[in-house]
Amino acid sequence: MDQGLGRRIMNLMFSTNFYILVSVIVLWLAFWIVMLIDCLKRSEYEFYTEMSNAKRLWTILLIVGVPWSSIIYFVTVKRKD
Repeated sequence: MDQGLGRRIMNLMFSTNFYILVSVIVLWLAFWIVMLIDCLKRSEYEFYTEMSNAKRLWTILLIVGVPWSSIIYFVTVKRKD
């Protein structure tokens, strides 16, 4: 491997932008996990909908639609508590 390429890779890894990006990804992942746990702990009638199997639908959406579904879940279900 070229010395210049290795040095550029190391500079990228240890730059401030890299740490900010990793921090945002970790926080978003933690938020997703908290929303998934909240969904799994809720009973069926706490989803504020007349739709049957709302818990199952939200669980599938949270698992498949990472990370956008966690934001939608927070806005539509969690904030109503």
